[in-house]
Amino acid sequence: MKIKLPYILIGAFVIMLSSCGNNAFNGFETLDDGTRIKFHRVDNQGVKPEIGDVVLIDINQFYGDSLTFSTSEEYGGPARYEVIEPSFAGDIMAALLNMHVDDSATVAFVIDSLCIKTYGMKSVPDYITKGMPVYADIHLVDVITAEQLQKERDAELLERKSADEALLEPYYSDEKYKKTGDGLIILDLNSNGSKKAKEGDILQVYFSLTTLTGDTLLYLFDDEPIAVTCGNQELGAGFDEALRLVPAGGSGSFIIPSVLAFDSIGLDDKIEPYTSFRLDIQMVDIMTLRQYEDHLERLAEIEKEEAQRRLDEEPSKIAAFVRENNVRVSPTASGLYYLEIVEGTGAVADTGDVVSIHYNLYNLEDKLIESSFNGEPMQFVYGKEEMVPGIEEAISYMKVGGKATIIVPSALGFGDIAIDEDLPANSALIFDIDFVDLQKNN
Repeated sequence: MKIKLPYILIGAFVIMLSSCGNNAFNGFETLDDGTRIKFHRVDNQGVKPEIGDVVLIDINQFYGDSLTFSTSEEYGGPARYEVIEPSFAGDIMAALLNMHVDDSATVAFVIDSLCIKTYGMKSVPDYITKGMPVYADIHLVDVITAEQLQKERDAELLERKSADEALLEPYYSDEKYKKTGDGLIILDLNSNGSKKAKEGDILQVYFSLTTLTGDTLLYLFDDEPIAVTCGNQELGAGFDEALRLVPAGGSGSFIIPSVLAFDSIGLDDKIEPYTSFRLDIQMVDIMTLRQYEDHLERLAEIEKEEAQRRLDEEPSKIAAFVRENNVRVSPTASGLYYLEIVEGTGAVADTGDVVSIHYNLYNLEDKLIESSFNGEPMQFVYGKEEMVPGIEEAISYMKVGGKATIIVPSALGFGDIAIDEDLPANSALIFDIDFVDLQKNN
């Protein structure tokens, strides 16, 4: 496994050096490419890495006298890294390009280059001293050349291809399964309808993709059907071919050989090369592009009408909730119901302060939608419109340590924004709030 080279900025601790001075690099040789390096062991007979090779190295990285990274501590020994172009003159990659297998050396550079060249910062952050030296002790254990790596990849691909062919063979040899000219295997095809997809049609479809070893990659039979454009081959030619075989109202099951999917390439880190699939399809509808656009317009109009209905019904629903839960307080001028549970004893928030709260979010049907109590508190800058208005108003009545429940009209919540099926547009909200901390803006 190749690991990204660890240029670690200061996190849990900050090392501040008042001045590093020129003596920070005493004893270091400056090479033609700008690398400041101090060799402890040199084996001129050893192989030198090149761009594209993979190296096996031990690294101990220091800021001042503090060890901030060690491959032995992090990985239990040497780690593999791909050799890439140096991001700045004299970085660790530059040092590696000047070393041989079994060489040991220390490379030094200033943190300014790391911040600006590697991380793309505009300047060195205020909490880091400019010119601070970074040291990395490196032992180059081994070099795996790009040619060797390609041989490893080729062998792995050949092994995966053979395994995939073995999984496909029973389907191809069984005469009960039909095969198309391209090699798509039809396990089952329910052709209740006659309308089939043409290039550019929009298909309303449920489907799932499963590897031949039983791993589910996609399962899209829940909720609403998925809109897929006929001719879009993002999931491969076999997927598109199968879709064209299933009529509107029909269903089908297929084996898509890897040659009709992602072949020897795979898909990012999600799908390995030479992965064949089982595809199960339920074709809900097939529309032309114009029909689909009209369909979306009708859905948008229906949602608009439902949102208006919810808005019209909101006052009576809030009133019913207040009555059924024996709420004794009156709403504020904005319409917020604020029910204090525990009076806080800490500070109050002023505009610009960072507020930390825990919360439970419910809809008016008393269904818990979201909670922060199993994780970190939620933070926001008070008075900067970063939070829904109902919570901002509630915090104005609270002190740190306080707890409250609020009933939030949609105008003080998410308004006409639909969150999900449990919180559609124009939904009133219920929040339990714990005001746990406050960082004053000084």
